[in-house]
Amino acid sequence: MDATVRRWIWWYQVAAGGCDAATGLLLVAAPTMTLGLMGLTVKPEPLALVRYVGVFVLAVGLSYLWLAAEGPAVSGDRWRTQWQITALVRTLVALFVSWQVAVGGLEARWLSVAATDATFAAVQWLGLSRGWFGDGE
Repeated sequence: MDATVRRWIWWYQVAAGGCDAATGLLLVAAPTMTLGLMGLTVKPEPLALVRYVGVFVLAVGLSYLWLAAEGPAVSGDRWRTQWQITALVRTLVALFVSWQVAVGGLEARWLSVAATDATFAAVQWLGLSRGWFGDGE
């Protein structure tokens, strides 16, 4: 993997991880406020469940930041594994949220969550399919 690709992937890791880690932390610390910032009018109850989801979102974000903290020189195999796992998680979240909006379980504004996860997943599936990490690095 060349140095330019490594730097791009590192910045992507920081952006994706920062986005999820911040959202997760806010969902844990201030769930009602965070859902309000997302434009949601229906607040799920109990808030402990929202905080539980926040811990999950925080963990996904920290998985990106964990590798980013090691710098761009992380092996391609480690980047690839992290992208495979998080792309799968993001794909499943996007599908679940979209399904729940379609059947009336969640309000339409949740589609922003589905779109964000689908976009990150698409970038990662594209990178994995195009061999951005090289073979066996």
